[in-house]
Amino acid sequence: MVYVDGSRPDLADGFIRKTFTAMIEGIREPALAAGLSTPDHFDQGIRDLLRTAEPDGVFCYTFFKATALTDTARP
Repeated sequence: MVYVDGSRPDLADGFIRKTFTAMIEGIREPALAAGLSTPDHFDQGIRDLLRTAEPDGVFCYTFFKATALTDTARP
């Protein structure tokens, strides 16, 4: 889990701006080409993510790990 607020400007810059938001920005064209979003909605989402990195913003993200089994792997 990652939690960032104004008390951690280092994480706001390093994680929110340079890691998480940059990762999402990197899939803009494929997401638009697949029809998953419109350019305006996607760009608003990026602005909203960047807003969480402001001194009065809050960002919280939980990472999940999943394991899948195929039908042949079931007991």
